[in-house]
Amino acid sequence: MLQGEHKDGSVIEHLEELRWALIRSLLSVAVLFPVAFYFSDRITAVLVEKMCPVGFKLRYFSPVEPFLVQLKMAAFIAIFIAAPYILRQAWGFIAPGLYGPEKRFAGFLLLLSCILFAGGAAFALVAILPVIMTFSTGFQTAYLEAAIGFEQFISLAGMLALAFGAMFQCPAIVFVLVKTGLVTVERIIVLRPVIIVVILVISAILTPPDVFS
Repeated sequence: MLQGEHKDGSVIEHLEELRWALIRSLLSVAVLFPVAFYFSDRITAVLVEKMCPVGFKLRYFSPVEPFLVQLKMAAFIAIFIAAPYILRQAWGFIAPGLYGPEKRFAGFLLLLSCILFAGGAAFALVAILPVIMTFSTGFQTAYLEAAIGFEQFISLAGMLALAFGAMFQCPAIVFVLVKTGLVTVERIIVLRPVIIVVILVISAILTPPDVFS
């Protein structure tokens, strides 16, 4: 369970708590970054081997691009590893504003958030990324060859994993809204058609590379 009792405070005090939560989250990513950088090349090799068509190779277009992309890859890995701690900081910031009955669910929600984030990231890399890569390379012909850059691939994989990890938090968010009384189940049922349309529109906008595809 998360610690902390319901308490009131000034806006400045809440902003100070939020600032320290953000600082601790960033520090956790910074501490994990060297380890993530060490394994980034191996993880990249696995991604290309498992998520791309057989024999596919990435390309780089500047002398320092591989190194810079490894730094980006390491940042993504560090964020994924630190995600449980970052979520713990987020719930720790929210918990003091909860009442006793609501706070009982805090520990459950923290665990649920971690599982949902990991599930969303895994779904993006295992189910979505291979489809995108197969679709992209499917346009190759005798006179047309795919030349996908190293940086483009890593950015796509990282952003997909982060986006799906965040989107998979929706059940936890809905649970909190219902338990705190901000939204009722009956209201959600009534608005379900609207919610589905909004989700489809947002999905079309966020899905790379463009709305139509």
